[in-house]
Amino acid sequence: LWNSYLSALETRPFATRMATGFIIGLFGDIICQYITGDLGSADLKRMLIFSCWGGFGFTPIAYNWYNLIEATIPEVSGRALWKMAMDQALFPPVITALTFLSLTVVEGLLSGVSWTLNGGLKSSGTTPPSLSTLFGQGVDKVKKELGPTLVTNYKVWPAAQLLNFALVPVKLQVLFVNCVAVWWNFVLSMTQHK
Repeated sequence: LWNSYLSALETRPFATRMATGFIIGLFGDIICQYITGDLGSADLKRMLIFSCWGGFGFTPIAYNWYNLIEATIPEVSGRALWKMAMDQALFPPVITALTFLSLTVVEGLLSGVSWTLNGGLKSSGTTPPSLSTLFGQGVDKVKKELGPTLVTNYKVWPAAQLLNFALVPVKLQVLFVNCVAVWWNFVLSMTQHK
């Protein structure tokens, strides 16, 4: 299985990373709904939205980000530390804000539809808020949650990224981050849906 994954990274690098990000996003939200006692009436729409963000939003951005870090930081002593510093100074505030904003807008646009494990797919018949209203709600979410979420981020991600940049080959760095992100996606999902 591992060799097949490595082969897929070589032949279809972008698609393989996006599929991995989708699955990791799914696991993070399933864990969140399980821990909060919601799994029996699992919100499948929420799982799909969160998974799509993981696969088609976060992963392409992270892929390009890690390649930029690799190209930017020269081969010097302590390179992994410099890469981690660049990453943690710039990436978490931007990607976390973008995550909250994107999820708020997409969830709002789909607010007239529910899709749950025990209730199936239903339309509420309500009209979703306007895009400008949803964008404003997303900005409010970022203002409220970004600071506390970054505090949680900085308790885990600097050490994880130092290991990532010191030990993990570039082609596997997004996978490493996605694995740590099972926990992080749980944190983001809990924050987004509280």
